[in-house]
Amino acid sequence: MTPAERMSADARRIAILEAAIEEYGRSGMHATSTEVIAERAGISQPYLFRLFGTKAGLITAAIEHHTGNLRAAFRQAVEQRDPATTSPLQAMGIAYLGLLEDDTNELRCQLHTWAAASDPEIKDVAQRTYREVWADVAELSGADPAEVRRFMATGMLLTVIGALDLPDLFGDPLETLQEF
Repeated sequence: MTPAERMSADARRIAILEAAIEEYGRSGMHATSTEVIAERAGISQPYLFRLFGTKAGLITAAIEHHTGNLRAAFRQAVEQRDPATTSPLQAMGIAYLGLLEDDTNELRCQLHTWAAASDPEIKDVAQRTYREVWADVAELSGADPAEVRRFMATGMLLTVIGALDLPDLFGDPLETLQEF
């Protein structure tokens, strides 16, 4: 790679976070190898630690990055929907289904985050990012608390079913979205 082709610091950071999400989604908090993440991102392991300090710091940043992507997808879906045919909750649900179909390690990243929430280094980011998504759904949809709760519960179920590759247990999610 020539100096002109070098990645910007922001692009390199995103590449590292995406590599971390991939590995974290595959292996979970404790089995994720920072060496494999560094290799996948094309950097040295010492550089990874220089940027993020610790493995928990890297995983925390990856969780925040992943959640930021999800929140942006929800916001974009609501902004681009046809209000005459699609409610905000339906638009967010369709966007989430697309994310589930595109990348199983992204959804496994979510599951590992919730599973690792008992770890003091992960608990705060797990709680904060889940609250952020919940608040966005409420704000973007204008739905009452019971409907937001039902939407989030449906999303949780879809995440688990997707991670287990058991879509037949749910039926047609698009049909379920018609209820929102």
